[in-house]
Amino acid sequence: MQKCWLALLLLSGLGRGQKAADEGWSELLPPGEGRDLVLSSCNTCHNLKVVVHARKDSAGWEKSVNDMIQRGAQLFPEEIDPITAYVSKDFGLSVPKLVNVNTASREDLEKLPNFKPDLVARILYARTKAGNFKNAEELRRALGMEKSEFQRLQYALEYKN
Repeated sequence: MQKCWLALLLLSGLGRGQKAADEGWSELLPPGEGRDLVLSSCNTCHNLKVVVHARKDSAGWEKSVNDMIQRGAQLFPEEIDPITAYVSKDFGLSVPKLVNVNTASREDLEKLPNFKPDLVARILYARTKAGNFKNAEELRRALGMEKSEFQRLQYALEYKN
């Protein structure tokens, strides 16, 4: 009997180890309770782009999490509420959609929280000078910002060419 439980435990651990390609989407998950669970659970079948781009209310996120469980996502019951709370807060209906830093207009950037006109001007100048940015770190360096200062901005931007 013990061998059977051990085999089940090992198999469930193997399922969690199969990750979809991240492609930098984890950088767009803000810090907070539930983030690590999203990282370890939500990208076992798909990359985090699905989460980062979605905007849902609490009921919508709860439905999505339950749907993923029905499709085979391996979650413990105590992990469901923290995941749902995290994505509801950080990817809720009131959160602005991501803006592509490589193509966004001045007006699009100025609509984002924490994006003052002088910062937007710096971004546009850096983009003109350096070309398209591949990721948040390239933009941060081009702007000459400290990581802690840049962190409050990075979750609103994506980097498509």
